[in-house]
Amino acid sequence: MAFKLVSCDGGGIRGYLTCLILQSLHEETGFLDKADGFAGTSTGGLIAVALADGRTQGKDMGVLVSELAAHYRGDADQIFLENERGVLDKALDTIMRRFRLGGGPGIMASQYHASGLERIGTSLVEDRTIGSISSDLVLAVNTVCLHRSDTIGWSPFTITNQNLEHEAWLDMTTVKLLDVAMASSAAPSYFPPHLITADGVDYGYFADGGTFANNPVMNGINVAIAAERAKGVADIEALSIGTGQQPTDISEEMIKNPDDWGLLKWFGVTSGAPKGALIELLLTTSAENQYWMARMVLKNRLVRINPPLPKIVGLATHKPESYMLMDHAFQASKQSKYWSNAVEMLQKW
Repeated sequence: MAFKLVSCDGGGIRGYLTCLILQSLHEETGFLDKADGFAGTSTGGLIAVALADGRTQGKDMGVLVSELAAHYRGDADQIFLENERGVLDKALDTIMRRFRLGGGPGIMASQYHASGLERIGTSLVEDRTIGSISSDLVLAVNTVCLHRSDTIGWSPFTITNQNLEHEAWLDMTTVKLLDVAMASSAAPSYFPPHLITADGVDYGYFADGGTFANNPVMNGINVAIAAERAKGVADIEALSIGTGQQPTDISEEMIKNPDDWGLLKWFGVTSGAPKGALIELLLTTSAENQYWMARMVLKNRLVRINPPLPKIVGLATHKPESYMLMDHAFQASKQSKYWSNAVEMLQKW
């Protein structure tokens, strides 16, 4: 039988869209009760952790996903709690907001502090650890270690519950699931780096996995094969869920003189580019690159649902309009060929 993988992209508040898709597909197919593995990055990492934990705890998966969607919609003010910053940072923030450039990222300090996100995460997984996840399930969550004493430079991590004896440094069995979700979601300048310690071991500070693989599908495939849960890519089927295609690009007319394109132009401060163009460029191309690599090897055994958004929804933008845009994208996705392809595959799981 095929190894059945569910992969969830990063995208901040747009994890709400991921939950809508998961919930509806589960209602049609019951696939969340049948998946063999959950992979996630950033907000998708939080979702993957909750799903793997929910399966292990015997929760009703439809109810769980509904609760996750409710957190994204009803508790966004808690998730994105403004950080108490210095006078200079607040002054710069005021200027940015005056030019409609606010809402992250922070300039002199992180835009938000993580206490609200921590409270919500604790309500979902309590103090359970990676080792509590059923070994029958594969959990793969992307994050970045900012310093390791045994290597040079920062290191991309895919934290997993699987025992990979040939990679002993990946053994983080005693690490709390909450720490995994927090580390994967620590978007630079939005949230502070997250420190992981467990059982007397200091693993260091971590940042958002979207910095290297905003779409974790290849990481999930890699762990499944490394853990010998699948013999190779021919044994894997995967559902990849994005957080919406943003209508973000930089036209030739905007660029005009490429030599003038410094950081301010990339962030849309002194150009016609969208304010988050640089960040969206990194996240979107990272996600699509992972998708196309996986698509080349899995072929039709991979289905991706990533509906276009009518307007830009920022990573931390949780105004009523943002949810309307995501609701619209979700409804449109249900009319697409990708949806019918997903249902056809998932009904066979």
